[in-house]
Amino acid sequence: MNIQMNTASNTMSELQKKLDLIGNNIANVNTNGYKRQEASFSDALVLSLEKQVGQKNEVGRITPNGLRIGAGAILSQTAVRNDPGSIKETGRPLDFMIQGESAYFRIASDGETLYTKDGSFQVQPILNSTQVGLVTANGDAVLGADNQPIVFDADFENIRLNGQGTLEISYKDSDKQPTEIQMGVAQINRQDSLAKIGENRFRLNGTEAEQLANGNLQFINLSQPNDGAIQIKQNFLEMSNVDLSDEMTELITTQRLFQSQGRAISYADDMMGLVNTIKG
Repeated sequence: MNIQMNTASNTMSELQKKLDLIGNNIANVNTNGYKRQEASFSDALVLSLEKQVGQKNEVGRITPNGLRIGAGAILSQTAVRNDPGSIKETGRPLDFMIQGESAYFRIASDGETLYTKDGSFQVQPILNSTQVGLVTANGDAVLGADNQPIVFDADFENIRLNGQGTLEISYKDSDKQPTEIQMGVAQINRQDSLAKIGENRFRLNGTEAEQLANGNLQFINLSQPNDGAIQIKQNFLEMSNVDLSDEMTELITTQRLFQSQGRAISYADDMMGLVNTIKG
């Protein structure tokens, strides 16, 4: 394969990754709390070739001796854009929106603490128990400020969130004392340390203890005085921050680049075929 075909094929392979990323953004345009991803490209390995040396072989040459040939483009980085999405009022008591670009709900999955912006929660019965737990759409337990799953009696009647981030759970038996549980909120200062792991969840690099020690992670207690930058609202959801028109524009641009690389391979093939037909 000649240099031109190799360069174009490498670039097409990397552009396909960007097309997949754009397709994923478009597919999640209506996903609660979804954060769009962007791709950045850089030059692939550059080869440095030296032309003939020696004055007798270089008579009349005006071009430089060195020649640098690229090997196409590579996908150098995939970045998550954390700007907030639009706000949707649902009127559903188990829908919660967390305000603050760096604030996340803490959830537990298979013994691991994860983070999400998707506050569309549900109640799930606990086996062999008269209690229920607050869980995400895919069944991960929502954690309270005490780092324990939020659990309460199954005979609840109403769930209300007060202004201090505390769930007040009342019961059908009016003589039964209401349950109060403080919701767990994490503030992550360096959001590039979060890795997307699917199902609208994020994982921190390293352990929570390490991130707490270096100041990247903070546990926020909304019952304590704060500047109001981080709040939780009930009956609301944060929607995806994907702008469909922007994604479609980016999709068309990337497809055109992809097609141009395909034409480059076709032209190179035509030139090789022409050379093969030349008889000495």
